[in-house]
Amino acid sequence: MTDMETKELAGIISGIKRMEIHDGSGIRTTVFFKGCSLKCVWCHNPESISYLPSLAFFREKCVQCGICRSVCTYDAIRFDASDERIDRTKCALCMECASHCPATALKAFGEKYTVDGLYEKVIEDLPFFESTGGGVTLSGGECLTQPGFAVAFAKKLFENGISADVDTCGAVPRETFERILPYTDTFLYDVKAVDPDVHQRCTGRSNEQILENLRFLDEAGAKIEVRYPLVVGWNDGECEKIAELLSGLSSVTGVKVLRYHNLAASRYEALGMENTLPEPKTTDEDVERARGVFERHGIRTFR
Repeated sequence: MTDMETKELAGIISGIKRMEIHDGSGIRTTVFFKGCSLKCVWCHNPESISYLPSLAFFREKCVQCGICRSVCTYDAIRFDASDERIDRTKCALCMECASHCPATALKAFGEKYTVDGLYEKVIEDLPFFESTGGGVTLSGGECLTQPGFAVAFAKKLFENGISADVDTCGAVPRETFERILPYTDTFLYDVKAVDPDVHQRCTGRSNEQILENLRFLDEAGAKIEVRYPLVVGWNDGECEKIAELLSGLSSVTGVKVLRYHNLAASRYEALGMENTLPEPKTTDEDVERARGVFERHGIRTFR
């Protein structure tokens, strides 16, 4: 890819979160890419599922000022007895209402960035990266479903001495991993289930490609931290199988067991999406039991 082609690349970003301490080593800035190749029932970033821009309405923030209705040229904003503020059959996603909302009750997800533009945004936190051994984490959605942009952005970070971690579900072509591997410090790799039927039920997709890519990265000597989202009633029976799988790999540095929560419920409502979040039954004790299974298999666990 030429420098000119890189400059013209654009990615769709749903959000940028600064001062993160759970998305890799040190203090990190996490960039959430739009679009995902899975449809997990417990997804806690629903604004990143779609590849298209999204408009959310957070009812509890609304001050009833009416500015949104006055700037909407599509007559898509309503103040009536309906539970919905946005008529999504009329909305053109121009985001004028969100840009004028003084209370941020209307929020746009899906901003277009160039590689250089996104880089300039994240290096605002460079002093924190340098003092803590942190960096930037590419997340989502699934960041690698925008492969050209993700690779070019990771390369830009690498060339400037900034750590780039890739948070991935693994459900992308192997070629994408081959391309981004040279510029990635750590892959934060989700393993949700080994049993294909369980995985299909939880995510709507087979896990064959995901497990193949995990083995590829392992053989390539990539640094891999596995993430196991523990959702009781859905994939809690997979812990032993995942531990057995990982015990046969050599490049996995450890596992982080993620306790499921349903705190994203308000975002599903705000986005006008069906809320698929299961009841939160996972406890701290469940997480500790899962950690014990991995440790009995000789696999380090991270908190």
